[in-house]
Amino acid sequence: MNLEEFNIIVFVTGAIVGFAIALVLRSITSKSTEKESSSSSNAITIKSLQQELDKKQVIIDNFFSDSNEHLLTAEKRLAELRKNLSSGASQLSHIDIPVSINPQSTPVAAEEDITEPPRDYALKNDAEQGMLSEDFGLKNKPESLEPTRAI
Repeated sequence: MNLEEFNIIVFVTGAIVGFAIALVLRSITSKSTEKESSSSSNAITIKSLQQELDKKQVIIDNFFSDSNEHLLTAEKRLAELRKNLSSGASQLSHIDIPVSINPQSTPVAAEEDITEPPRDYALKNDAEQGMLSEDFGLKNKPESLEPTRAI
């Protein structure tokens, strides 16, 4: 083989190897840029989700604050209505109706009402047990083995 042919073969082989190395480097760099772009797109997605969550939280807070204001105005109007009704009733009749200062106060059951165990009011003789007795209904009555038949 000639030295010139050998040089041409080495040159072509070097060009092919260089081209292959360039392709491998290009694929590696493209993968890394794709990873960076996907991570930046995830960061954008997380930021947008956080913004949406914040917007919805503001809407919810506004809803509850508006509802609270409406409830307070309704309670004030109810208090005014009670006051007007009691003043009108006192003008129409001779009975004084006390105006309750606290609309939340409701009549509570008297403390004297203490729960008692149930009482046995069943009709019975002194020798019989009542229905609330622990032994009530536990005595077995003798039963005939054969049922009674009617014709």
